[in-house]
Amino acid sequence: MGRREENKRQKREALLGAGLSAFLEAGYDGASIEVVAASAGVARGTFYLYFPDKLSLFRALMERWVVPVEAVLDEVVEQIPSCRSIDEVRGVYEQMGAALAAVGLTRSDEILVAFRQTKQPDEGGVWLREVELRLLDKAISFTEQASSRGLIQVADPRLAVLVVFGAVERLFYEVLVGTDLGDPDIIASTVVGLFGATMGFGVSPPRG
Repeated sequence: MGRREENKRQKREALLGAGLSAFLEAGYDGASIEVVAASAGVARGTFYLYFPDKLSLFRALMERWVVPVEAVLDEVVEQIPSCRSIDEVRGVYEQMGAALAAVGLTRSDEILVAFRQTKQPDEGGVWLREVELRLLDKAISFTEQASSRGLIQVADPRLAVLVVFGAVERLFYEVLVGTDLGDPDIIASTVVGLFGATMGFGVSPPRG
């Protein structure tokens, strides 16, 4: 990479970092392009060389977790058709859970911004709700497929996904804001138990 390209990359990363800090501190509406540019050490006009508007900066930050989460869900969509037993489905769901947890741990600040913003009426909140619906539709789709083939036992796949999503979302939010929920292993086993009970395949037997 040449010096010019590296300089551009550094400025873009500086803007992303400043944007993340601004959104964490002031929310989407409260964060301004002027503050972001100043925090990144660039002129306001330079901001527009990298992002056409504030929403574009916001989306770039949110896509740091949206893209990998969507990739995890797409992988499940591809794997479910080849499953032939409840144990295989359970394995796929457990791998999905581990992969999603990894995304959450590496992009915790971005996800905290999303949690705070998703219920807001501004354009950032509107865009996040569209993303949330897209991700939920993917999860509902492969859960419906597994249910229709008798691989999981749920009366209403959509309701089951919404229950699990809501519970895990709230739990992860509490972790992000520093709520003391006790032993992480107990938290994890509780989540697995909830997930397994909701999806109708129970908890995997201990390994090792």
